[in-house]
Amino acid sequence: MSKRINSILASLAAATLMLAGFTTSASAISFGFGVTGGGTHMEATGTETQKKGEGNGNAGAVQSATNDGQGMLGSAYGQIVFMEGTFGEGNGFAIGYEHVWGEAKVDGTSANVIDAHAVDTSTQGNNYAEGVISNLNTIFIETPGFTPLGLYLKAGYAEMDVTTNEALDTGGSYGNTTADGVVYGFGFKKAAGGFQVKTEFNYTEWDTISLSNNATVAGADNITADVENWTAKFGIGYLF
Repeated sequence: MSKRINSILASLAAATLMLAGFTTSASAISFGFGVTGGGTHMEATGTETQKKGEGNGNAGAVQSATNDGQGMLGSAYGQIVFMEGTFGEGNGFAIGYEHVWGEAKVDGTSANVIDAHAVDTSTQGNNYAEGVISNLNTIFIETPGFTPLGLYLKAGYAEMDVTTNEALDTGGSYGNTTADGVVYGFGFKKAAGGFQVKTEFNYTEWDTISLSNNATVAGADNITADVENWTAKFGIGYLF
């Protein structure tokens, strides 16, 4: 886990303790849950490095490519809202956890995908690869909503599963992994009668993903990918 993510987690823990210290009565805290729906746009920039192997004249060759994908996402979240007595009903600092259902895909064939091969003509073939991002979980902190629009800022730590599906001329595969990232965002929230609505826009910067083709033949490769995604969503929840 990177130092940057450790810093995010330390900040979230410090914020929890600080806000708990400010709380003077049970009425200053709300517990809530809700659901959201929206979409995400993802971009991946990858680099492939050819492995050494007998007959592989391009061993060590490097290729780069960029691809993108979109997906519809739905989520459920739980949160604790502090200092409602200061900022108003359903408004305050919030710390929570969100789980996202749905997935986004990046795929391609031959040179259009980040794991396209740069091998000699004797080993060339059609290559298809698909990266599926799913099971996204986020720990977050939000500021109170300010201005009549309820403008708030958000930061958090996220984790996701990366599943690869491929048909490679080497006969190998990359396997699956997880990735960590940092979330930055803003949105607008309003609450009344226990209900809260949110409209939110997030950017997530993911740590570099590294995968290796398990084939031992010439032309197998290692890839790294830098992924980022932008998400827009609308949510409704209840506080009690």
